[in-house]
Amino acid sequence: MKKTFVTLSFSLACGIFASNLLAGEVKIGVVLPASGAVGGFGELGKRGIDLAYKAQSKTKNGEEIKIIFIDNKSDKIESANAMQKLVSSDKVSVVIGPMISTNALAMTKIADDSKTPLIAPVATNDRVTKGKNFVSRVSFADSFQGLIAANLAFKDLGAKKAAILFDNSSDYSIGLTRAFRNQFKTLGGEIIIEANAQAGTKDFKAQISSIKAKNPDVLYLPIYYNEGALIAVQAKQLGLNVPTIGGDGLVSNKIFFDVAKEAGEGYMVTDYYSTNSKQTPKGEKFIKDYKKTYNEPVSSFSIMLADAYGIAVAAIEQCGAENRECINDKIRNVEDYDGISGKFSLKNGESIRSAVINQVQGGNLVYKTTIEP
Repeated sequence: MKKTFVTLSFSLACGIFASNLLAGEVKIGVVLPASGAVGGFGELGKRGIDLAYKAQSKTKNGEEIKIIFIDNKSDKIESANAMQKLVSSDKVSVVIGPMISTNALAMTKIADDSKTPLIAPVATNDRVTKGKNFVSRVSFADSFQGLIAANLAFKDLGAKKAAILFDNSSDYSIGLTRAFRNQFKTLGGEIIIEANAQAGTKDFKAQISSIKAKNPDVLYLPIYYNEGALIAVQAKQLGLNVPTIGGDGLVSNKIFFDVAKEAGEGYMVTDYYSTNSKQTPKGEKFIKDYKKTYNEPVSSFSIMLADAYGIAVAAIEQCGAENRECINDKIRNVEDYDGISGKFSLKNGESIRSAVINQVQGGNLVYKTTIEP
């Protein structure tokens, strides 16, 4: 009897061991800025990946998921190098990242040439996915985001004259500016001045003074949080007091609130998500886990990276880790995905999802309304 038990135990152990060997390992590449100009974005993105991985570190098929993380240092050349390493040396099943459009655009050709799925969760420039066969995104595109901002300015705020302060070295900023400009003029508004706010600049007083002299009804500020916070402070100092609208990158980091303080009060932004809007069960759990882990409000960037991870894993589970073309097809055409950020679909890699308008009130980002695509 004892011998039978030992034999049976040994057989079970062998079966489990063999099953683990067969299950294998899945490799997912993640390219984010842990340093450099938009390192704050990367930190928030990595939090999303970390929490999503903590919730699911194995596929439903029993495969161990291995995350290969590379810091692109907020640089487009580093982004291209990271993508090349992941597809050539690491042979990952899918790549998630980076954070901004300029860096994503440096990776897309490598994705297509190597037939490796790339999910750029929050790179909103239209060119990131346009004409690409192996590139998808979870967020909406700038053409949609800029249109919403123009509608908000003209229809809701009653603005007829708009000023734009943008970064002409940024694909993100250029794309948003173009979309806002076209829609605002289509509605019957006038763009009375456009000025440049290049990344890395500290003093924007000359640009702000020129804008103030034109007496606009609204200021469109499609730039990132570092420069955005300084502009808010300097605009207040110079007495430029007009409604200000930005994109998803403007108030997306705690740095904006810490630097701008009351100068940022009332700023409105287009975004993909708000913790104050109606949540999915996944969203409610993620918010709870995030606050418990980081002791601060959830970032929409963390949410979007976590959803990108969820889509990637689901596709791998359907196709197997080796079949990258199948994985790519499943990602690019996911239907009614019940994500952390809400329910959305992808069609040929382009996200079909609602947008929200958030506003800075009392040092917090407060939900105003949801806009359907």
